[in-house]
Amino acid sequence: MAITHATLEADMRMAAVLDQEIALKLADRSSIRNSGAVKSYGLINGRGSDTMTIRIAGLDGYDKFAVDATEVAEATVTALTDESVTLAVARYQLARNLSDLAELTGMGSNDISPARLAASMVGEAEALFMELVGDTVAGFGTDKGSKTTALSVDTWFDAIATLQTAGNSGSVFACLNPQALGQLQSSVRSEAGALQFLSATQDQLQVKPAGYSGSFAGVEIFTSTQLESSGGGYDQGMWAEGCIGYAEASPVIANGMTQRPGGSPLVVEFQRDASKALTEVIGHYYVGMSIIQDGMGVGILSTT
Repeated sequence: MAITHATLEADMRMAAVLDQEIALKLADRSSIRNSGAVKSYGLINGRGSDTMTIRIAGLDGYDKFAVDATEVAEATVTALTDESVTLAVARYQLARNLSDLAELTGMGSNDISPARLAASMVGEAEALFMELVGDTVAGFGTDKGSKTTALSVDTWFDAIATLQTAGNSGSVFACLNPQALGQLQSSVRSEAGALQFLSATQDQLQVKPAGYSGSFAGVEIFTSTQLESSGGGYDQGMWAEGCIGYAEASPVIANGMTQRPGGSPLVVEFQRDASKALTEVIGHYYVGMSIIQDGMGVGILSTT
């Protein structure tokens, strides 16, 4: 009888060989943190509370001078318009438990190990950050479009007009689900060249955050699959710079096996459960996000 791989496979060969490199499972790793689309209000450390109050005043043109009936009439007092918004920082966590046997059977430094699990938590914290962006834009008081129709050029310009009518100026951003971006691009093509979608160039991709997709009608567009989907459609948003803000906290940890850069709101710690032969990798991220001024943002709805 011939010696074949099939006959050896039961005891002398493996049915399959594991590659030395671990491929990353498909996931959306985009983030608009460093794009200017969301404003950081820093750390709440040492402020006496886990909640920050953002003060908003009607100054520098919110009110205007009024003409008097006569040259000696007493000036009318105009009240100062003011409001405030709170940013509450909350604790988010992710924990992984790795058994000794699972670790020691690994094949090299790129395999699943406590260090690799700890490094992975940077990306996992960014995924949470984008989910918070999605939760925030879903709360805009004004929506354009519908969850029963595809995103169109008409909806896009309707949203821009709403922001302009409210008096917004400066940089404008939008965050869309990738499928909705495809719908918008299809609508642009149907305009027979009258309008142009400016796709991201290679040079732009080198300086823009992951997820940058280009610009259309002066709006910088980012995509993320972390945006909420409900009722058969996507909750997305377009907003002016300063509309969305976030605050973070950096925990003070004096002892323990901890990995974090100085002043970082993301902390990764190692903990040993000897009775179960487990190495525990625990990550904590302290962050809060909110709409600072609702008039600076517009919800964009589209079907899935």
